[in-house]
Amino acid sequence: MRKHKLQLILLMFLGLVMAGLAIPTTAQAATMADVMSGTGNSFNKMIGNVVFGNSGGGLSLYPSLTAITANNTSNNRITTATTQVKITFDGTITGRGGGKINGLYYDLMNSDGTSVQTGTHTIVVNNTNSTTLNSKSVTLTVDLSDLRDRLPLIVGFRYNSSDGEVAYGFGTLGSNSTVADALNPTIDDGLTGTSTKITGTGTAGDTISSDVNSVTTTVGSDGKYSLDLGQAIGSATTVKITESNATGDSKSVTGDVKQKTLDITSKTTDVSMQPDDLVAVDKMTSDDEVIKWLVDQTGISATPSDGSDDTVTYANDDTGLVDKLKALGDNESTTINIYGKDGDLKSDSVAVTVTNHLGTLSFGSLSSSISYGSMEVPAKETLFAPTSNWDVSIKDTRATGSQWTLTASATAMTSTSGHTIPGGLVYRDGDTKTNLTDNATTIDTGTKAASVESTTVTDDWSATKGIFLDAQPSVYADTYNGTVNWSLQDTP
Repeated sequence: MRKHKLQLILLMFLGLVMAGLAIPTTAQAATMADVMSGTGNSFNKMIGNVVFGNSGGGLSLYPSLTAITANNTSNNRITTATTQVKITFDGTITGRGGGKINGLYYDLMNSDGTSVQTGTHTIVVNNTNSTTLNSKSVTLTVDLSDLRDRLPLIVGFRYNSSDGEVAYGFGTLGSNSTVADALNPTIDDGLTGTSTKITGTGTAGDTISSDVNSVTTTVGSDGKYSLDLGQAIGSATTVKITESNATGDSKSVTGDVKQKTLDITSKTTDVSMQPDDLVAVDKMTSDDEVIKWLVDQTGISATPSDGSDDTVTYANDDTGLVDKLKALGDNESTTINIYGKDGDLKSDSVAVTVTNHLGTLSFGSLSSSISYGSMEVPAKETLFAPTSNWDVSIKDTRATGSQWTLTASATAMTSTSGHTIPGGLVYRDGDTKTNLTDNATTIDTGTKAASVESTTVTDDWSATKGIFLDAQPSVYADTYNGTVNWSLQDTP
């Protein structure tokens, strides 16, 4: 009875062992796919290339890489989800010149020889000069979450030679240029330096990254993405995003970043500093006052390109502007560069040329000829007004308070036959009448008013004020001509 029970237990135990062996074998076969020779693979064969290290005497015989399979593949290619890669070598491996091969293990490496294995290395060959691998397979545990940045991956092995560790490569798993070229990521317009998010389109499920930082996002099922950077783009004028798929293929695109600028304009860049201006400058005590005055004179305006209502100030990198303007002689110039500021943002500079003028006193306008018309010889002394108005004006750009005096003298009114009008030309101001002779007669005086450069002397001339023709009964009927000489002086 006990013997029968023991056989039953043994049968049950063997059944469990058999089942335990069968289950994982079936599962692995279902999840591991050929990534070396399957359709769509991106494998490129190498023949024992040294990846890094000094091989010493090297190898005289190389094994053959016969198979590579992996889990979580796509179209016979490894993906970011791949965690297991099975590598198979066959054939004999022999160290040249009797060199020893120590601690050899299969590996999946970056181009610099860095391993992507996360598990324990399985030693295949140790402390021997030669051995036959006989289709020896090893399954590696790997981390390919950043596959795009690791491609191409080198499949091979590494060992310790007499000169240190050395790695050999027998093939690469790389990207597929056809697939990469088919990617078509885009960046939406409207990026600025203050933007914290990049949006655009790509292939659903692909990963989007940028050159701003390491943040990534995934393209949605609608083909759109929104990459939240968690920071402003900053001062860059362009930004690059990269779309990468699960098999590590990638394509990048660059978009423009419109940086906030201060756009500066001016109505003029030339400032004519008149005496009144110099008086104002004399009262200034700081460079800021000079800059404000120049901004007002030239109409300089700096505006933020983003339309914000930030407060813009104006500046110049020089000092001693007040003294510089005061030191200018007549018709001497200096250039002052003015720019706008909005925090740390600066505009281009406007070169303002300031020219000093001491001011002048001159005639603005002056009648070139006046006619008194044709008239009958009067029965008594009569004053005749001209048939057109006199026009005499003064232009004064001197300092406020400067004075001037206008005088006139005249020749006798004579005819070609030698006759002379007895009365001649007279200056009348109300009841006062003064004959104009070759002696100067004061016509008007004035004082320069602030912001006034022109004075028309004849504005108030009327029927009782101005230059008249004094004709007497004794005048001989004839045609007469004379000359009025005007004089303008800068003295009272």
